[in-house]
Amino acid sequence: AAYPDLEKRLETYMRKVFYFRDIDTKNGYDPAAIEYFGVLSLIDVRSPRRKLWYIYYASENDLEQTVDRIHHKYGKKNMFELYRKPVFSGAGMRSRVKNHFAGLKWYVKGNILEATPDSPYNDEKVVNTIADLYHSERRRYFDFLVHRNQLYKQYGCNHLNA
Repeated sequence: AAYPDLEKRLETYMRKVFYFRDIDTKNGYDPAAIEYFGVLSLIDVRSPRRKLWYIYYASENDLEQTVDRIHHKYGKKNMFELYRKPVFSGAGMRSRVKNHFAGLKWYVKGNILEATPDSPYNDEKVVNTIADLYHSERRRYFDFLVHRNQLYKQYGCNHLNA
């Protein structure tokens, strides 16, 4: 590794950027802190022409239980996984996806997304749209960090070489 203590350097830098006091803690991996957002394609047995998708989010610890609960409710053979990514806030990503598709005049209730019958959306288009929303969300976080970094460089008295 080019920097043997990169994790400690990054933590020190981020504390200076966000004006946090130094706290002596170990930053261990906490699986409960990571949330996953996912989309399942749902097939309605009574009317297979309906275009349905189920969106969910859960922490890494509860992920398998959540997916099993959804499979138990709707039937395992009637749905399959289309998309799953780690996100900063699962509830925030869910709300962003729901608002986007509600703006397209889709039927959005709870975690179910239903496209209008004349909609050209299929599984691939839904995944591409959600991936675009995911990347724009990540871009917002990145832009926020860059902005804070620029402010710190401009007004900070300590210059960091990171």
